[in-house]
Amino acid sequence: MSSEYSHDVADVEDDISNLTRKGYSMRKLFLVSVAAFALSSTAQAGNSSTTVQVGVVNSASTTQNGFTNSTSSTSQLGFFNSANTQQGTSSPSLNNASSVNQAGIQNSASTGQVAFGNNHSSITQNSFGPAFLQNNSASTGQFSLLGINTSTVSQTAH
Repeated sequence: MSSEYSHDVADVEDDISNLTRKGYSMRKLFLVSVAAFALSSTAQAGNSSTTVQVGVVNSASTTQNGFTNSTSSTSQLGFFNSANTQQGTSSPSLNNASSVNQAGIQNSASTGQVAFGNNHSSITQNSFGPAFLQNNSASTGQFSLLGINTSTVSQTAH
């Protein structure tokens, strides 16, 4: 019986040696499993913000921090619109999602996102009025430690 046991141990040692030569390691396995857990875990209670503004001049600023899921939605209808969304920039979030919709003569939107998991940003801007006054400006900055960054910007001048 002991010879069978020692044979099994030798087989396991050979298997470990083969995996190491192929570039596998316990460290890599651990990092992959942590990333998979962060990206597949159930939704956590988190930060949620909804801002709707209708007026001549609209300005919105949203800041969300902490190791949780953060979601923000800002909609603005006016002549001059400005929106700034910062998620996880002081204390990283788990996952971030931001949406900005603006309709006005001049529109400006910026998003900054820092997360352990995924970041998603969507900015839609429609300008109207005299052509020489119309202006749309958008910027997005994203950093993800283990997830995916996605950003969509759609701008239309009429």
